[in-house]
Amino acid sequence: MTASFAKSLRSGDPVQMRKMKRFIVQALLAGFVGVAAGSLGACSREAPSAVEAGGAAASEERRWSEEDLVRAARLVADVEHVQSLRDVKRLQHAFAHYAEAGEWKAMAGLFAEDGRYVEPGVEIWGADTLYAHFRDEMGAGVDGLAPDRLNIRLILSPVVTLGEDGKSAKGRWHEVAMTGRYGEEALWKGGIYENDYVFEDGVWKIETLHYYPQYAGPYDEGWRNVADVVPLTPYHYTPASAGAPTPEVDDASALTSDDADARLAKANAIAGALLDESDVQNLQAAYGYYVDRKMWNDVADLFAEDASFDVAGEGVYRGRDAIRDRFFSLGEAGLKEGELNDHLQLDPVITLTGDGAAAARGFELQMTGRHGGASAWAFGIFENTYVKKDGVWKIQSVKLYPRFAADYDIGWARDLLPAHEDAGESAETSSLASAEYPEQTSPPVSFDAYITRGGAPSAPASLDDLARKAAIVKAYDGAENVSTAYGYYIDEFRWDDTADLFSEDGWKELSYIGAYYGRERVRGSLFSRYGDGGRRSTFMAIHQKTQPYVTVAPDGKSAQIRLRLFQFNSQLDGDGSYISGIYENQVKLEDGVWKIAGMDLDYIFLASYTGGWAAVEEGSAERFAPTPESIAKYPPDGPLRGVTFAPYPEIAPMGFHYDNPVSGRAPALKLDWSISSRPSDDSANTGKPEASE
Repeated sequence: MTASFAKSLRSGDPVQMRKMKRFIVQALLAGFVGVAAGSLGACSREAPSAVEAGGAAASEERRWSEEDLVRAARLVADVEHVQSLRDVKRLQHAFAHYAEAGEWKAMAGLFAEDGRYVEPGVEIWGADTLYAHFRDEMGAGVDGLAPDRLNIRLILSPVVTLGEDGKSAKGRWHEVAMTGRYGEEALWKGGIYENDYVFEDGVWKIETLHYYPQYAGPYDEGWRNVADVVPLTPYHYTPASAGAPTPEVDDASALTSDDADARLAKANAIAGALLDESDVQNLQAAYGYYVDRKMWNDVADLFAEDASFDVAGEGVYRGRDAIRDRFFSLGEAGLKEGELNDHLQLDPVITLTGDGAAAARGFELQMTGRHGGASAWAFGIFENTYVKKDGVWKIQSVKLYPRFAADYDIGWARDLLPAHEDAGESAETSSLASAEYPEQTSPPVSFDAYITRGGAPSAPASLDDLARKAAIVKAYDGAENVSTAYGYYIDEFRWDDTADLFSEDGWKELSYIGAYYGRERVRGSLFSRYGDGGRRSTFMAIHQKTQPYVTVAPDGKSAQIRLRLFQFNSQLDGDGSYISGIYENQVKLEDGVWKIAGMDLDYIFLASYTGGWAAVEEGSAERFAPTPESIAKYPPDGPLRGVTFAPYPEIAPMGFHYDNPVSGRAPALKLDWSISSRPSDDSANTGKPEASE
């Protein structure tokens, strides 16, 4: 059989298969194959020149049309562009992990040859200078981070857009820094990064890391604005570009008939890897959301049957049943009134490690306690592995390194709490080295900041199949981009930009008031509620949205995304505050741009910095509520789906748009796709996206 025929067989392309069959029939009729030969293989041995001639003819028919080359070039570029977006996010998350571990040279190595670090009063460049700056500013002038120092840098809420040439990018991020030295100080610091990235020597690098500080302060007093008037951090994006994070490709010159098959095969492998990374990210996000609500059976469902759960200093639990028992030992399933058990999963760096296997390193920030009682911060590092069985990703192993636990009223500078639980009955001795502050350091970063996806290319996918995969992987990043862009706009009271993120028929729940249907009604509700004077100069509401779980429709044209609201409010003078909640957004493509088609926000708690969530006072969640008179001036089109005010210490029902990604167990409250905020209205429930592969 000729190479051309073999390629046709591998491709599975029905058009090529029909052409091959026609050739065989013609060859038989022409007498190239005798009846006694019995097979095409016999023909190959007896009459090689005739078959080779036929193979050449088939190869000629296999030539690509100009129309298909244009489409193929666009699909290859789409996949490569999404890969670039993921590489930029990986690069920035790697920066956070290197900073927390005190790996200053590795941090400097993430910069381009002429890369710069810029903040007020500081502009430096060059690998040696960058290394010295990070070492001196974060590590007190020594290599590595001393055990009695903390340098936690949580980098959240990405809005990343790729340049038209595909070789440059820009990204906006929030940073929350929790730093200090044991026995001396515990500090807060927060701000925005507006960064430039460049593709240099075959990998993405940081060209400019530009930090704009917003708030800071010692733990005992809480954070305050860094200036009398904190200036606007300039946006690198518009509502349209936030919803179109990768450029459109019109030029087909990048592909020729000679290299199209190879390029498509490579793109198909990369697309498959990007889909797997998305599924692993969803899996880890689901773990955190289920732990939040003490949904122990759903937590256990996420693990492979022979999985392990290993906590340094506590023990290792082997098998799904033992893992289930470990969580039930922490208390009955389900949150009880007055309980908070938030487990934020942050800055994940995911690496596919082989056929059906993956690993991830990330941060877990815990906010726990009981209303009227004790409450605590805790922080740890997870290093997990995952396995894909029968097309479903599961957690294979967890290695959790607790770094510290601190009483909320005291902070992390002194009198720390035990950082891990007591070992359960089924626990074996853990072999993990302790990473507990202030005696021990973090485990070294084991991942590579730069990876190659896809492995050895397989047979190229059909154009339709690759188009489907490309649309789905683009949807993951489009959904996150437009959802987090929303947070940065409402921070600054930019209501026209905020409204322009919505689809023409998009709906939005406006806090404390109700739901508005249609982009212009959304726009009017924002101006009516908040006015057009911009944000108050002395107050900042900082909407950090993180831990995305994205479910994409099979055609890649719509998606639902769950995000955690991790909001810090800061003032020039006076107490700061927190707001915690869950966004359940719908997004869809409108004229090639991702738009918000629906936005549902359920608050969990609103707490002052002093006292935190354990000291929430009755009625305090209503502090930002409008008056009935102001609501009457621009009444909503429908009610809120959930409670009007943050319910804590009460525990209100919490909806999920997805079933358990492993077991398929449905949540008690399922949020289907809806053209309004009322999922119980049957006439409004249409076009529910189904889970993608």
